[in-house]
Amino acid sequence: MYDAFQLGPFTIQYFILVSVLTFLFTYFILDAFSKDHHLNVFLKKHYWTFVFLLFISYKFSVVLFRPELLLTTNWFFLTGGIRGVYVGLFLILIYLVWIVWVKNESLKNVLLSITVITCLFAVLFQLNKIVILSLVQEVLQI
Repeated sequence: MYDAFQLGPFTIQYFILVSVLTFLFTYFILDAFSKDHHLNVFLKKHYWTFVFLLFISYKFSVVLFRPELLLTTNWFFLTGGIRGVYVGLFLILIYLVWIVWVKNESLKNVLLSITVITCLFAVLFQLNKIVILSLVQEVLQI
């Protein structure tokens, strides 16, 4: 899954491609199928904040876990790996607690949105991974 392809001067990992497509598909599917007005407003308001927190923690948590790499290699290409994703999920949880506490958002909306986003993202990620990797395999066999 961590193979990559070359697009001009850029090397793009399949994992990043699958993740970006999954985030976009998740947003559009949630927007199209959420009937509850309050849930739809909550998701539109906070979804990209969740994605941003996850991306920033994935990319820059290497500072927490392996700071010595910042002095030895080009830090632009470093990632925090799976531990960075866990830090991002923890930051999202803190953000959600803050939303419920400070902004008086409904706990029902928060829990429902977490459940819906997580389930939909997991299913779409696996489907995107199957489709993209099977297309890559077909192209490489030709």
